[in-house]
Amino acid sequence: MGERELELLFGELRHPDADRIERELLAGGATPAAARLATVLGQLVEEIEKRDLVPLLGLEFVFRLQVSLVVLWALGDEWTRQVIERAHARAIEKVLAWLEGEVAEIRWSSGRKWAKPPRVVVAAFGHFDNRDGFPLLHHHLLLLNRALRADGTWYALDTIRLYQHAVAAGTLYTLAMTTEVCEELGLATVPREVTPGLRPVMEIAGPAFPPR
Repeated sequence: MGERELELLFGELRHPDADRIERELLAGGATPAAARLATVLGQLVEEIEKRDLVPLLGLEFVFRLQVSLVVLWALGDEWTRQVIERAHARAIEKVLAWLEGEVAEIRWSSGRKWAKPPRVVVAAFGHFDNRDGFPLLHHHLLLLNRALRADGTWYALDTIRLYQHAVAAGTLYTLAMTTEVCEELGLATVPREVTPGLRPVMEIAGPAFPPR
């Protein structure tokens, strides 16, 4: 998917192939308004803005390695890096499957009606460093705030429900990824307190990272 397709999807809530669809409909005699409306996923962004509301086009989830795994990934040999990268990718897949199957819901009629979407639309962007250029394997996942209902219509997701499960999604990612890495490399974990009073972060323990 290119820049134009992402702009249509996440910038205008329209089909990523909207330009081609519009051209074909116009060539078939459709009016410009009808051709454009045929590419819209759900409610028009302009209609939302006319009510002095800011349209919520999508939600971002970020999944990143914890500190000890960043060091192990950055300084390890090729096999070690591959193990961590595979675990990272599989953990994200597991979280997405959980979000689709257990969390994501379509809401309409002011929240009085709901349905489970068969799929959520996601754009994933992988990075190997942070903004300062330091090593940091992580992914940004954009979830489109539209999902297809069984009758073929598009509706907004229950974004409050997704927000309420954001911490759980991060925890599931860390657990799945860390468990696989430890099993593959024969390592253990130790808790590290980041914020007093909150749940500690589990870091990798081993010959290179002895527990303190």
